[in-house]
Amino acid sequence: MIQPHFPVRYGSNYKVVMAIVLPCLLIWPFIEAMQLIPPLEEWQLWLAIFVFLGIIIAFSIWLAMRVYPSATLSVSNNQVSLKFDANNFLSPTDFSFPISDITAFTRGELGGDEYFVITTQNPRRKFQLSASTYSVEDMLLFNEAMVLISEKVRGV
Repeated sequence: MIQPHFPVRYGSNYKVVMAIVLPCLLIWPFIEAMQLIPPLEEWQLWLAIFVFLGIIIAFSIWLAMRVYPSATLSVSNNQVSLKFDANNFLSPTDFSFPISDITAFTRGELGGDEYFVITTQNPRRKFQLSASTYSVEDMLLFNEAMVLISEKVRGV
């Protein structure tokens, strides 16, 4: 039997929050650095501030996308596998776990987008899976994968 593969996004909430919050901590060093440079004209000062804020926003988005990476979910008889792109240095390493290790499988929704939080034992993990993109095909594949896992968790 061919093992189905599904594109998903894998993440942990605390990593995404940290990716958004940590770059903002650069504001204080920026203010200190601005005090050390010679006085600028008003337009130069505003330009420096807006460029810096743009960099912080772009860096936060880039970092959040790196800590919420795309993955390939595979479901075989009683095994779930997640494979990540090796080029993303912030991605976790590939891992697998048996369906019997799932201790919680809960559905959530944020802004109309569905996601599932999976908690496993041996080792203890808690992570979130969502559709890899907003395309209809990816959302249908994601729903198919979650129904497949749900059926196996319930023992149907």
